[in-house]
Amino acid sequence: MSAAAPNTIREAFREAAERHPHKTALRCKGEDGSYRDISYGALRDSVDRLAASLARLGIAKGDRVAIFAYHGPEWAVADLAALELGAVVVPIYHSLSPPAAAHILNDSGSRLVFVAGRELFDVIDGIRRGTPALERVVVFDEKGIGKEKEFLKFREMEAGAVSAGRLAGGDPPVLTGSDPATIVYTSGTTGTPKGVVLSHGNILFDAFSLVRRFDVGPDDTFLSFLPLCHMLERTCGHFTMLFAGATIAYAEGIATIVEDVRKVRPTIIIVVPRIVEKIYEAVARKVMEAPFLRRRLVFAAVRHLNERANRAYRGERVPLALRVRCGVCDRLVAAKFRKIAGGRLRLLVSGGAPLDRKLAKTLHVLGFNVVEGYGLTETAPVVCTGLLDDNRLGTVGKPFDGVEVRIGESDEILVRGPNVMSCYFNLPDETARSIDRDGWFHTGDRGRLDERGNLVITGRLKELIVTSYGKKVAPVPIEAEMKKSPYMEEALLYGDNRKFITALVVPRRDAVERYAREKGLAAADYASLLALGEIRDIVGREIERATAELAPFEKVRMFALLPEGFTVANELLTPTLKLRRGRIAERYANEIDAMYAACKER
Repeated sequence: MSAAAPNTIREAFREAAERHPHKTALRCKGEDGSYRDISYGALRDSVDRLAASLARLGIAKGDRVAIFAYHGPEWAVADLAALELGAVVVPIYHSLSPPAAAHILNDSGSRLVFVAGRELFDVIDGIRRGTPALERVVVFDEKGIGKEKEFLKFREMEAGAVSAGRLAGGDPPVLTGSDPATIVYTSGTTGTPKGVVLSHGNILFDAFSLVRRFDVGPDDTFLSFLPLCHMLERTCGHFTMLFAGATIAYAEGIATIVEDVRKVRPTIIIVVPRIVEKIYEAVARKVMEAPFLRRRLVFAAVRHLNERANRAYRGERVPLALRVRCGVCDRLVAAKFRKIAGGRLRLLVSGGAPLDRKLAKTLHVLGFNVVEGYGLTETAPVVCTGLLDDNRLGTVGKPFDGVEVRIGESDEILVRGPNVMSCYFNLPDETARSIDRDGWFHTGDRGRLDERGNLVITGRLKELIVTSYGKKVAPVPIEAEMKKSPYMEEALLYGDNRKFITALVVPRRDAVERYAREKGLAAADYASLLALGEIRDIVGREIERATAELAPFEKVRMFALLPEGFTVANELLTPTLKLRRGRIAERYANEIDAMYAACKER
């Protein structure tokens, strides 16, 4: 960043508000379902009033302030107001269990927590005695909370007067780029979650790198629907948009995305792959249920558009006849898909996990600019992204200018740059193990750099399965291939220190039940249905198809069908929808042992 660039999040936001005081900063749904607009000037005033109220409560530089909510304008105001005072924001996923929330509050020593509403207030109220550092609870929406309960109302604090400069105690404290801005607890796929300390400088570097790489500006509208606790959403969809003077529109929820897209007509969306996959699957089902001629038209369009994309990728000339066919296909088919996305979408960013390459290619040929990125909470979070003018599908693109990436031992991805975290909170030994003496952060991810300098992710070191024969199996690509089956929702491979690979499979219930109806199969309940030989046979054939090209030691020898899915609620998925492998293995230890016992391994 140049010498004139802001040094703190507070400065960056206030500069944007001064440049665009009357422009819409935030859009959120009212009770009637219509969107209401909040200008940059109004947002700045709300931040100032809430910061003054927090200062009157004694919140000061370095104090930890937690936010236990999903997303929305209140989240944004609370975040910016705390940062205005130099406080350190501690996000807590709304889906976490009470013990997990208590751990974060206690480990961080948070003095105050913002809570969305009655349901999450009840969680905090239930653990309050066990969180001695917590002094105040501020509720965004107090409906349904008993008057006898002890809490403060966000609306009253946000409407409070600003005195003695902007804050009750005088001018804002002096802050630098190296001061901590947030402590974000990792979602904990393995072990106890650790608090990642990110500075103002870490976040500013990433946010302004995104502004430059994708030319984000006041003409952009961003649809926000991922939790703001996730640094992917908070840095890329919150701070980046605010610093650029863009508009953020909050979706009501995952279930309303299609309708919200139609109303908002965003130019930029950030997603995790599972959401893209679910939307694509729903659209694909509608296509398959369409009349024969319409279905044939869609398939032909994708085929022609794909051929054009392949020729362009190889630098070959596109024949006139193909150009004409593609022009017709674009108007009759692809344009209708883009209209579903609002008709203005110029950038679709996928992060958090690998996006299926075939799906990315299909979206690309339909006219969507699909860009994958790579990063971690510890890197604020973005390290690499694809480039709009040189986007290579199947890669996560090139590092930001100023960020170094190299491949270390065991193909581990190492990162060094201004976006790398300060430390793990109160864990100096963990910090020293993760960041070496030369400043390289050891990501735990495996990858390689292609001939053009793009990073390709190949797996995680801790996810690598090592069989008792010493064979190494990367489970993620195999699981991804299995999940392409219309009969498999989730799959987890197992085989550490065992002679062969087994799998825990969560079937797609609607597909299995539809197959059972078509074949006249009857069972007392869903679990009994999964035990039928005919159901196991069809899933077995799907597994064989998905693993046909693998080496013998990589193939799934036995599998178990699970009636319950992997979800955030049952704590088998992280809030960012990643498998909690250790927890799943513990939960289904009996099923795993039974598979190996059936093959007389013991």
